[in-house]
Amino acid sequence: MALGKRIKELRESKGLFLREVGAALQLDNAFISKVENEERLLPRKHLERLAEFLNVQLDELLILWLSDKMTELLRDEPLAEQALKMTQKRMREGNRKN
Repeated sequence: MALGKRIKELRESKGLFLREVGAALQLDNAFISKVENEERLLPRKHLERLAEFLNVQLDELLILWLSDKMTELLRDEPLAEQALKMTQKRMREGNRKN
């Protein structure tokens, strides 16, 4: 699931309007709408406040945000899956060293 879809799902389940989310994040309604419709990526600096406002774990939103960010970066790359596999391997190896 993309972050924007999750934000919309949470917002609607709580009976909130776009303007309420926008006000909580000090962003305009049009921008929040674009985030929900996956036309824009919410800046990372807003995730903590959003998690507090929607009463969800920051980790949940951060994982979705990171996934969206990687998807945006790699969307048109023909070798994206191979690069992701290599990155995952390198991260595991790095974690073992710590």
